[in-house]
Amino acid sequence: MTKPTTKAPINLRIFAIAATGTMPIRDAAGVPQFAEDGETPLTITMHSPGSRVYQRAKHAADQRNNERVMARMQGKAADKQSAEEKAAERAELLAACTISINGADLDGETGHDAFKKLYSDPELGHIADDADKFLGDRGNFKKVSSPS
Repeated sequence: MTKPTTKAPINLRIFAIAATGTMPIRDAAGVPQFAEDGETPLTITMHSPGSRVYQRAKHAADQRNNERVMARMQGKAADKQSAEEKAAERAELLAACTISINGADLDGETGHDAFKKLYSDPELGHIADDADKFLGDRGNFKKVSSPS
């Protein structure tokens, strides 16, 4: 009988997600959009759920929610969170996780304020919905495997 060969165990780090990911910008019908040249895709680059930036942004959002719940429980807040407040908090989280909008801007603006404006705009809500879903799926941040 031959002895089984002992191989080194697989390091689970090979399954780690990338620090960033790039989401295609789609219209409300789900069609990917392109720059004026018709070839360059419009995209949004975001920090992944495995990044420190995302973790800090998510923690801040969770803290705000916890404080609101505690205030309600203690009778310090009379009303539940309004739809506008909820949308603003989602926009803040998404903006904090956004690195760049590639190939586009919003009314000539760029940076965090433009990201927040984008994710707050109800007429562009499909982009915020897509960004929310994109962040929620760690598979979108799979590292590109190098050819063997």
